[in-house]
Amino acid sequence: MKKLTSSLVICMLMLGTAACTANTENDEPPQTREMTAEQQAQAIDDMTAPVDSLVRCMLENNMAYDPQDPEFFWTALAYFAGQYGSEHELAEVTDDTITLPSKAVQEYAIALFADYDDLLELPDSLSSRVTYDESTDAYTFGRGDIGLAETKLTLKEEKDGIITVQADLVSLMEDHDIIGSWTVAMTNNTYADGISDPLFLYSVSSVTPVETTDNQQGNEGQTQTTQTSASNKTTVTAVYNGLSDGHTAEMTLPDGTVNAYQFTDSQVASKLQEYKVGDAITFTYTQESKDAAMVITNVE
Repeated sequence: MKKLTSSLVICMLMLGTAACTANTENDEPPQTREMTAEQQAQAIDDMTAPVDSLVRCMLENNMAYDPQDPEFFWTALAYFAGQYGSEHELAEVTDDTITLPSKAVQEYAIALFADYDDLLELPDSLSSRVTYDESTDAYTFGRGDIGLAETKLTLKEEKDGIITVQADLVSLMEDHDIIGSWTVAMTNNTYADGISDPLFLYSVSSVTPVETTDNQQGNEGQTQTTQTSASNKTTVTAVYNGLSDGHTAEMTLPDGTVNAYQFTDSQVASKLQEYKVGDAITFTYTQESKDAAMVITNVE
């Protein structure tokens, strides 16, 4: 894949007629200067989709935020494009796929990774989720959706040009359980001044699981406790006891232990619907810490 310099990336990302000019007097994009509180709040809210894609990628695949890792880079992009790419004006959408020109994929990558320089080489391991057509200079992603949870951002701090927010992945069911929490740092999108009507005025620079959050208030005013840290994938075979609610499945393990497992992925939800109570089921889950929710990431 042909590499592009940063200046060329800026030009390619122009979605209108704005000129590609160097900003030599001020490194800060003009769109992010002197924003009102309302404008800043909107700019942060616009980052919900990229942050949501990152935290789901990290949670469901046991990955750390690492923009230099091609597998993480493209898996995060697959989540972003697969879940939200249909909203892009340049998207070509089918029932199962979303195709985006490379300049649109680059714009998404810039929002996900503040140190973005160019699209990394696409790993073979992602070939079932992402393909590249050199003749059209476009990428095709498998479609996904946000399932039974959503990410909510809360501004925590603004200091030295860095915006820090807390991202909570929250169940859409009546209980509004917090499935996981992360601290997200964002900086000004340094490419924004080269894009006509940019989608994102910020870029994510780090995503860190919240190790311990005590007395965290849920949407219903109930106290929640969320603990997240480095997680492990575990594959088990158990007896399916059915759904206790729209995002929780109950399983009986071989030793007789009965556990509840959460899920947010729509494909997991669809797979679980194929099983009847009493069926043997093999599935993979992640757990951020011993006290955190066990989240099903795959059902065989």
